[in-house]
Amino acid sequence: MEEIKHTLRFTYADFEDFVKYAMDIAPICALANWDGKRSIIMRHDVDFDIPSAYKLAKMEKKIGIQSTFFIMTTNRYYNPLFPANSDLLRSMSNDGFEIGLHFDPSIYENASHQELENKVKLECSILESIIGKPIRSISLHNPSLSGQYPMFEGYINAYSNEIFSDDNYMSDSCMDFRGKNPYEFVKKAKDSTLQIVFHPMHWSEEGLDYIGFFTKFINNLTDNIDETFRANRTYKKIIGEDRLKDKIRGEEYD
Repeated sequence: MEEIKHTLRFTYADFEDFVKYAMDIAPICALANWDGKRSIIMRHDVDFDIPSAYKLAKMEKKIGIQSTFFIMTTNRYYNPLFPANSDLLRSMSNDGFEIGLHFDPSIYENASHQELENKVKLECSILESIIGKPIRSISLHNPSLSGQYPMFEGYINAYSNEIFSDDNYMSDSCMDFRGKNPYEFVKKAKDSTLQIVFHPMHWSEEGLDYIGFFTKFINNLTDNIDETFRANRTYKKIIGEDRLKDKIRGEEYD
């Protein structure tokens, strides 16, 4: 194996290098495909946008692995039912990637466990209507903030005790591996099953930080608004031939 590195720079190149290194240690699999044998369960919680998840899936397909992409139906920033997003999810599913539910119990304030189970089934049905396959796995969104880790009958849970502990779990949450060296951590897969979480929004060609990522996202969003509203004569009169993102630079709006 190559010399151990001590950091990941959140570039696609580093992501590819790490995955190839991990593959030499143990098989990499999606959560629902784990058979209980020594493996590296690879998971992606899609917190911000689906196109970034699609890019990671295309990279993983080229490398030769399959993982789980957990998708939210209650996300503030993306809608999985939007046709462009649905097309990407179907493509990922057809390529062999597992699509799971990224469930946020906190939006259902004071809900009983039974009520949460009903919401899980409802949200899973939305994703199932997109990909045409049953949803088998669930990951919770930000459970550490509430300290609550509910389990739901009939679904594999990414936070079940057998695959979630400080010893066998590593996440890039907040672009911080919490003191774990990914290359050292993954060597544990020689002896036991590990779960690794990479959030697609953290990874880019250039190794962008949050400011760079969000700037790029906002620019793409304003370009989409331009494309949608060009047919609106009032909008076109105000914006003219400029782009919205150029118009709003320097302006302040509450």
